[in-house]
Amino acid sequence: MSAGRTAPTRADLEIAPAFSVSPPLLDALGPPVRSAGVVLGADPDGEPVVVDLLRPAPTRVVLLGGLYLARQVTLRAVGTGAHAVVVTGRPPVWDAVRESAGPFGEGAEDVVRILREAPGDLAVGHGPPLLVVHDRGATARGPAPARRPHQTTLVVLPSLVPAVSDLADDADLVLIQRLPPHEAELAGRLWRLTPAMTETLRTLPDRGAVLLGRNLWRRVDLVTGPRETAILGPVRRGD
Repeated sequence: MSAGRTAPTRADLEIAPAFSVSPPLLDALGPPVRSAGVVLGADPDGEPVVVDLLRPAPTRVVLLGGLYLARQVTLRAVGTGAHAVVVTGRPPVWDAVRESAGPFGEGAEDVVRILREAPGDLAVGHGPPLLVVHDRGATARGPAPARRPHQTTLVVLPSLVPAVSDLADDADLVLIQRLPPHEAELAGRLWRLTPAMTETLRTLPDRGAVLLGRNLWRRVDLVTGPRETAILGPVRRGD
């Protein structure tokens, strides 16, 4: 994904398939859930920005930012019918996501599983799509997670440093919150951004983010409804 970025076209935006999801979870999430994909925010005109996050092709997303946004993306992916596996060294901070997702019924399978280590086999058959979240916590250590069909891997990195630049550059989509000046400069060099784009990364507000991908540069504002705020708290840049 090292080529220069241009404004997205309609051809770049794909529509995700619809899956069933429990009414209690839909009620908890509210408007940010749509069957056409995962709503990641709103554009400057207030229109929803929807991303085909869950698809049959192996997909890797890197999130350069805080725990708040990682949990929000996970909740919204689950809201479209996906299941999630969260690999993290800090399970308690993910409990609210797991509890909000269910199960809602006796004997039902957990929609969100929280593990300290990734299981050896996460194969997906004909069931719901799977989001595998690798929460790197306060460090960016660890190998790049494998790509598998019918899985989207979300790697949560607290910062952009040279050691993770290859992992970030290999992603299909990068979701970036505000970066310190030296990280913004590294992002500019890594993705051949214009000076104005680099400055945007440095000056994003707490509720601002940028979607970066092949032929994609999209500035979005994070939008959180009252029900989602009850689960995650107010929008913020950090954890």
